[in-house]
Amino acid sequence: MLSITKIFTFEAAHRISDHDGACSQLHGHSYSLHVTVSGDDLKKDMLLDFKDLKKIVQEEVIEVFDHALLLKESEKNLIDFEKIGQKIFWMPYEPTAERILLWMKDRIAPQLPSHVKLEGLTLYETATCYARWKD
Repeated sequence: MLSITKIFTFEAAHRISDHDGACSQLHGHSYSLHVTVSGDDLKKDMLLDFKDLKKIVQEEVIEVFDHALLLKESEKNLIDFEKIGQKIFWMPYEPTAERILLWMKDRIAPQLPSHVKLEGLTLYETATCYARWKD
Protein backbone atom coordinates (compact mmCIF):
# COMPACT_ATOMS: atom_id res chain seq x y z
CA MET A 1 0.00 0.00 0.00
CA LEU A 2 1.34 3.42 -0.98
CA SER A 3 0.40 6.71 0.60
CA ILE A 4 0.99 10.39 -0.05
CA THR A 5 0.41 13.37 2.22
CA LYS A 6 -0.19 17.02 1.40
CA ILE A 7 -0.16 19.77 4.04
CA PHE A 8 -2.55 22.73 3.99
CA THR A 9 -2.76 25.79 6.21
CA PHE A 10 -5.62 28.12 7.02
CA GLU A 11 -6.57 30.72 9.60
CA ALA A 12 -9.83 30.50 11.52
CA ALA A 13 -11.43 31.56 14.79
CA HIS A 14 -13.79 29.57 16.97
CA ARG A 15 -15.17 29.15 20.42
CA ILE A 16 -16.31 26.07 22.25
CA SER A 17 -19.40 27.64 23.76
CA ASP A 18 -20.43 24.66 25.91
CA HIS A 19 -16.95 24.37 27.49
CA ASP A 20 -16.10 25.59 31.00
CA GLY A 21 -12.49 26.53 30.22
CA ALA A 22 -10.71 29.27 28.31
CA CYS A 23 -11.73 27.78 24.96
CA SER A 24 -15.23 29.13 25.54
CA GLN A 25 -13.79 32.54 24.64
CA LEU A 26 -13.54 33.55 21.00
CA HIS A 27 -9.98 32.82 19.80
CA GLY A 28 -8.10 31.99 16.62
CA HIS A 29 -5.67 29.41 15.31
CA SER A 30 -3.24 29.03 12.46
CA TYR A 31 -4.38 25.54 11.51
CA SER A 32 -2.26 22.99 9.68
CA LEU A 33 -4.09 20.11 8.00
CA HIS A 34 -2.22 17.00 6.86
CA VAL A 35 -4.20 14.94 4.35
CA THR A 36 -3.01 11.39 3.66
CA VAL A 37 -4.43 9.22 0.89
CA SER A 38 -3.45 5.66 0.00
CA GLY A 39 -3.91 2.93 -2.56
CA ASP A 40 -2.20 0.23 -4.57
CA ASP A 41 -3.04 1.30 -8.11
CA LEU A 42 -0.71 3.79 -9.75
CA LYS A 43 -2.21 5.85 -12.55
CA LYS A 44 0.51 7.24 -14.82
CA ASP A 45 3.18 6.29 -12.25
CA MET A 46 1.54 8.11 -9.33
CA LEU A 47 -1.15 7.34 -6.81
CA LEU A 48 -2.72 10.79 -7.24
CA ASP A 49 -1.32 14.01 -8.61
CA PHE A 50 -0.67 16.37 -5.68
CA LYS A 51 -2.32 19.08 -7.78
CA ASP A 52 -5.55 17.06 -7.91
CA LEU A 53 -5.49 16.46 -4.17
CA LYS A 54 -4.89 20.17 -3.63
CA LYS A 55 -7.90 21.07 -5.78
CA ILE A 56 -10.20 18.74 -3.83
CA VAL A 57 -9.10 19.93 -0.39
CA GLN A 58 -9.02 23.57 -1.43
CA GLU A 59 -12.60 23.49 -2.76
CA GLU A 60 -14.14 21.21 -0.12
CA VAL A 61 -12.37 22.46 3.02
CA ILE A 62 -10.00 25.41 2.80
CA GLU A 63 -12.40 27.77 1.00
CA VAL A 64 -15.01 27.01 3.68
CA PHE A 65 -12.79 27.46 6.74
CA ASP A 66 -10.08 29.96 5.81
CA HIS A 67 -10.59 33.27 7.64
CA ALA A 68 -13.95 32.11 8.96
CA LEU A 69 -15.51 32.09 12.38
CA LEU A 70 -16.50 28.51 13.27
CA LEU A 71 -19.44 28.29 15.64
CA LYS A 72 -21.99 25.82 16.93
CA GLU A 73 -25.40 26.81 15.65
CA SER A 74 -27.04 27.48 19.00
CA GLU A 75 -29.57 30.09 20.09
CA LYS A 76 -26.96 32.04 22.09
CA ASN A 77 -24.37 32.02 19.28
CA LEU A 78 -26.98 33.08 16.74
CA ILE A 79 -27.95 36.03 18.94
CA ASP A 80 -24.33 36.98 19.68
CA PHE A 81 -22.77 36.55 16.22
CA GLU A 82 -25.37 36.33 13.44
CA LYS A 83 -25.31 40.05 12.61
CA ILE A 84 -21.58 40.77 12.75
CA GLY A 85 -21.28 40.71 8.96
CA GLN A 86 -18.35 38.32 8.89
CA LYS A 87 -17.71 34.91 7.33
CA ILE A 88 -19.29 32.40 9.72
CA PHE A 89 -19.46 28.66 9.28
CA TRP A 90 -22.26 27.29 11.43
CA MET A 91 -21.83 23.72 12.66
CA PRO A 92 -24.47 21.50 14.31
CA TYR A 93 -21.96 20.79 17.10
CA GLU A 94 -19.08 22.50 18.87
CA PRO A 95 -16.20 23.22 16.45
CA THR A 96 -13.59 21.16 18.27
CA ALA A 97 -10.63 19.82 16.31
CA GLU A 98 -12.18 16.35 16.50
CA ARG A 99 -15.54 17.46 15.10
CA ILE A 100 -13.87 19.57 12.40
CA LEU A 101 -11.85 16.53 11.29
CA LEU A 102 -14.95 14.36 10.98
CA TRP A 103 -16.65 17.07 8.91
CA MET A 104 -13.57 17.30 6.66
CA LYS A 105 -13.46 13.53 6.20
CA ASP A 106 -17.05 13.53 5.01
CA ARG A 107 -16.26 16.24 2.45
CA ILE A 108 -12.93 14.94 1.11
CA ALA A 109 -13.44 11.16 0.87
CA PRO A 110 -16.31 11.19 -1.68
CA GLN A 111 -14.33 13.45 -4.02
CA LEU A 112 -11.35 11.10 -4.36
CA PRO A 113 -10.94 8.82 -7.39
CA SER A 114 -12.17 5.26 -6.82
CA HIS A 115 -8.63 3.82 -6.65
CA VAL A 116 -7.63 6.24 -3.84
CA LYS A 117 -8.72 6.00 -0.20
CA LEU A 118 -8.62 8.74 2.43
CA GLU A 119 -6.29 7.16 4.98
CA GLY A 120 -5.91 9.89 7.56
CA LEU A 121 -6.28 13.51 8.55
CA THR A 122 -4.26 15.38 11.15
CA LEU A 123 -5.35 18.85 12.21
CA TYR A 124 -2.93 20.99 14.22
CA GLU A 125 -4.51 23.85 16.19
CA THR A 126 -1.10 24.85 17.53
CA ALA A 127 2.42 23.53 17.02
CA THR A 128 1.93 21.11 19.92
CA CYS A 129 -1.82 20.29 19.86
CA TYR A 130 -3.49 18.22 17.18
CA ALA A 131 -6.28 15.75 16.52
CA ARG A 132 -6.00 12.81 14.17
CA TRP A 133 -8.52 10.75 12.26
CA LYS A 134 -7.31 7.48 10.72
CA ASP A 135 -9.31 4.95 8.75
